[in-house]
Amino acid sequence: MASGNQLGSIKTEILVAWIFALLVVIGWIIGWLVGIYYLVFLGILFWSYGAATYADLGITYITVFLILMIPSILVMNRINRMRKAANKGEIARLKELNSIGWAIVALIFSGIIPGVMLLIAHSPIEELSTDGET
Repeated sequence: MASGNQLGSIKTEILVAWIFALLVVIGWIIGWLVGIYYLVFLGILFWSYGAATYADLGITYITVFLILMIPSILVMNRINRMRKAANKGEIARLKELNSIGWAIVALIFSGIIPGVMLLIAHSPIEELSTDGET
């Protein structure tokens, strides 16, 4: 049976991963808004002075940030589900959501801290016992 201290440590690691994943998503949203700024405002303002350059830059920004933002949102959502399962003591659900693959995806799209925290929490989650669960 897992000690409360071990589960508390796992909850903390998952919470830290979720907070930093949320910060990364906020960063992607800000980048996406910068792309819209280039596309709309600078494109209109400098229409006669080569707006196509600003429009192209805006479209590129929007596309890149949208492509990178989607996996980050998926990672943040999965970490949030892990966090909720840990807080409710749903060990079976937590083990179901625990994955090295998602930790690697988090490393790539959500940054080092969320990915490393998920990797650190992986083994302790797998060692948790589901004997006391109903």
